[in-house]
Amino acid sequence: MSKATSKTYKFDTQFLKRFFQLHKVFFPKPCSSNSGVFLLLLVTSGLEQLLAYETGLLSGMFFKVLGDKDLDSFRTACFKSLLIILAMVTTKSVRVYTTKMLTVGWRKELCQSIHKLYLTGFSFYRLVILDSQELDNPDQRMTSDCSSLTSVYGGIIADLVVVPFTTAYYTYQAYTRAGWLGPTAMFIYFLVSTVINKMLMAPVVNLTVNLEQKEGDFRFKHMEVRSYAESLAFNGSAETELEKVNSKLMDVCKVQQKLYTRNLPIDLSVNLFSYLGAIASYLVIAVPIFSGQYDGYQPADLAQVISETAFVCIYLVYQLGQLVNITSTVAGLAGSTHRVAELMEKLKEYQKEADYDEVPDVVISNDIVDDVATGLLQEEKSLKTSYTNDQIKATNDTEFYRLTDVSFSAPGSEKNLVVDLSISLTEDTNLLIMGPSGCGKSSLLRVLRGLWDHTGDIWSKPDIQASFLPQTPFFTNGCLREQLVYPDTAVEDDTTDRKLVGLLELCDLSGLVDRCGGLGGQDVTNWYSQLSPGEQQRVAWARLLYHNPRLAFLDEATSAVSEDLECAMYNGAKEKGITLVSVGHRGSLRQFHQKVLSLGKCGRSKMQGVDSYNSMQSLVVENTP
Repeated sequence: MSKATSKTYKFDTQFLKRFFQLHKVFFPKPCSSNSGVFLLLLVTSGLEQLLAYETGLLSGMFFKVLGDKDLDSFRTACFKSLLIILAMVTTKSVRVYTTKMLTVGWRKELCQSIHKLYLTGFSFYRLVILDSQELDNPDQRMTSDCSSLTSVYGGIIADLVVVPFTTAYYTYQAYTRAGWLGPTAMFIYFLVSTVINKMLMAPVVNLTVNLEQKEGDFRFKHMEVRSYAESLAFNGSAETELEKVNSKLMDVCKVQQKLYTRNLPIDLSVNLFSYLGAIASYLVIAVPIFSGQYDGYQPADLAQVISETAFVCIYLVYQLGQLVNITSTVAGLAGSTHRVAELMEKLKEYQKEADYDEVPDVVISNDIVDDVATGLLQEEKSLKTSYTNDQIKATNDTEFYRLTDVSFSAPGSEKNLVVDLSISLTEDTNLLIMGPSGCGKSSLLRVLRGLWDHTGDIWSKPDIQASFLPQTPFFTNGCLREQLVYPDTAVEDDTTDRKLVGLLELCDLSGLVDRCGGLGGQDVTNWYSQLSPGEQQRVAWARLLYHNPRLAFLDEATSAVSEDLECAMYNGAKEKGITLVSVGHRGSLRQFHQKVLSLGKCGRSKMQGVDSYNSMQSLVVENTP
């Protein structure tokens, strides 16, 4: 069982702390737009309560004028009632609209804050790949959980602020009309209902979190089928996936059923106390009436007093009931709060670690090089990677990377893939990395990119322009032009477009322009379904040639294209003066490189010239001094 599934969430102090911390995101500044909308919400909510009070007194006013048979007063009452109702309808509509606008504003601030943490540095990689067992479904937490949190909270925040004041006001009104028995009875009713609901609510929080997790797993399974539909079709295993999808569905339904079963007692309790409130209000009114307090009143006046007192007591019960109802709503809110806050806490933890290691272990500035070399700056022992004066002096203008005694293993494994690797990457010297599957070829690129931890020293030339082409290229949503210039912003320009068309022709993708309706044609959401694996690699190569970096790391970047096209693309990179570090199995790749790094089992490695390389002997390599 993963850590994510074994956690227990409760309505406790941790929830309150996390809930409070989220308000710093909801209201980033005192004068922010969300603060203004929230202030407007409070004003409209307060005005709505005032108009609700006036509306509640209308029935007593009509009892009075009808009992007195006063036609003029009746006409005045009708006109006044119409004005109050129109004002009430307008105010309520504005309040509902303001609530929705506040919900949108909160979601925007919350999601943007999470996105900034998530897509800064390699936090997304750590969360999704390296620490996938720590938090389940980060995508669901950033989408549906954030939406649920903001919409539910938006629906109750006005009540949380306004209801205590209205409760105090109606308590006073109940006291003046029915004596101490009125508010006392209502508060006893409220306390009893709150205690009972709190006891019933306890198990619901954890079930809500569990349900959201199962929903995320269910959605991910469907996304998996959608993303790999062609592979599934070729494999002919739809029936197997049908069973797996239904299994995920059953997991959701079981938890959902448990949640609804647990909610049944809460609903029974809430509804019971809501309806009992109406009866309790008349019990309160009966005391002063039967005690003779209103014996001197005329029938019309007594009807008005009964109506108004009943309204005040019932509305006091309603206000207290609002607080009771909020408790059941908060049960669902707590689940979303825990999941969203947990995600933010993890991402902030990554950020703190990144800030602590702000001096990267693969980059060092020219100023530091000079200071260390001259002895003006002492070595910092706490850095993850140390640099000796001899190492720094050995660098030159043509050296891009230097690895000294570098060892690394896969995350979570203690077995080293590569041990004590010492190599130098220099300009115009292409390096081919070869070896059996699982020996650490692609992993070495992950280490050089800074995705995996390592021991030993890695130095890189400051401000080196380097690009990485993974086995599966990344494509964003947008038109073809956006894919080719990514991550730059695509701007329609004749000179640039001619350059892009030329690169597409080099990569044998001329027909793709027409297929996509031009460079700026279709706005495609999923390019992975539009392009074959070979086309994906060729588009990635066109992108590489467009950016024209000084150094490029290629991980099986031509495995899905023919050898003649592979030759054309490598020659295109050579003409642009791009130094290449390639990972591959094909023997045809050797002609484009000057050196070969052979990786073998047990972390062994061997560097040699391509002319002296013998692929059969290099399957088992020896350590070189």
